[in-house]
Amino acid sequence: MQKQIRKISNQQFKQNAVGLSSVDAFHTEHGFEPFLVFTEFNMDRPVFGPHPHAGVSVMTYMMPDSKGSFLNRDSLGDHSIIEPGGIHVTQAGSGVKHDEVPTVTGINCHGFQIWINHAEKDRLVEPKAFHAFSKDVPEFKSENVFIRIVQGQYQNLKSPIELVTKTTLFDATLQPNSSIEFDAMEMAFIYLVSGEIIVENHEISSTSIITFEKEGDKVKVNTGNQSANFMFVSGVPHNEPIVHGGPFVMTTKQQMQETNQRLLRGEMGILNHL
Repeated sequence: MQKQIRKISNQQFKQNAVGLSSVDAFHTEHGFEPFLVFTEFNMDRPVFGPHPHAGVSVMTYMMPDSKGSFLNRDSLGDHSIIEPGGIHVTQAGSGVKHDEVPTVTGINCHGFQIWINHAEKDRLVEPKAFHAFSKDVPEFKSENVFIRIVQGQYQNLKSPIELVTKTTLFDATLQPNSSIEFDAMEMAFIYLVSGEIIVENHEISSTSIITFEKEGDKVKVNTGNQSANFMFVSGVPHNEPIVHGGPFVMTTKQQMQETNQRLLRGEMGILNHL
């Protein structure tokens, strides 16, 4: 059964800091848990500096059209280059510090930062880093469709990175006058990067978020005279309490207090500025 559109939200890039513009979407507004943050960014210089995370998995997906790459460092000793088309995930769990900066200041990096919530049973798992180079990301190609499988599985192709929260995340490009149908879980949304799509006779232009009702298990996307690049995203909500605390996400206030104490005691490691 086809899912029905719940809401279409037109988004705009905002200048959040010198060298950083982004479209920032949050679960609190769009209701797309197990995803908590879904940000498209353009960044050409260091912005954030070393900082901690806990209770979530933080993904950086660098778009294939990005001019630049990121350097990711963390307090576990990981030191990875996130090249155009590459994926890096910091499974923060009980707590880790990391930093991501463009490898060359002044060269724009175009990508997504995505926070994926952990269930309570996985909230404080062991911190870990996952990395996939662009060549390792499976790609489905046909005459009218091109899909990069960032998370989950499409037909017989499966993402090389498997996280504690199972999700679907496809970077899809659809040629003009084409259509595709995706299998969808309870929560599904589309983030339209560029071009135009048609869903349920709604003509939708970038940059937009299209969220769907939980009923149904299929999402169909069409194009008219323009091609389109979009992210198809799906998952199953944990339906558990969420306590937000800056870079930390917990289930209870007591967990949040304990996490902040671990940070103060230095248990998330040391990561100095470059």
